[in-house]
Amino acid sequence: MKIVELAQLGIRPCDISRQLRVSHGCVSKILARFHETGSILPGAIGGSKPRVTTPRVVAHIRELKAKDPGIFAWEIRDRLLAEGVCDKFNVPSVSSISRILRNKIGPLQGHSGSLLDGKRSGGPSPPTALSYPALYGYSPMPSSYAAAAYSA
Repeated sequence: MKIVELAQLGIRPCDISRQLRVSHGCVSKILARFHETGSILPGAIGGSKPRVTTPRVVAHIRELKAKDPGIFAWEIRDRLLAEGVCDKFNVPSVSSISRILRNKIGPLQGHSGSLLDGKRSGGPSPPTALSYPALYGYSPMPSSYAAAAYSA
């Protein structure tokens, strides 16, 4: 408070810093904060932004995804803006929309994890013995071993 009082008496910031034995930057920072906010208390550090994913927005995202399961998150974001559900200040980011689709909505009915037969495999399918000779002209393992290893 002493810095502000001295400044209000008309004393220059450089003289205040010398008199109080603080840096000129400290005096400038406190005076700027006082002029902006009327207080010398520091502002809030960190914290979280206000939530933009209200239940209404989540419901609209769910509805858009149900109507068009192939819609991309950026397309959903554009639709939220175009349909007036959100404005440019509170529209969720593409990553937030992706997180909503992943965590709050989950996979839609009829969505399969595989393009082959609808079964989700535990990992990549093993290479066939025929794929190597066709590419390289030789087989990296004996055909009897390959047949035994991949016969299921």
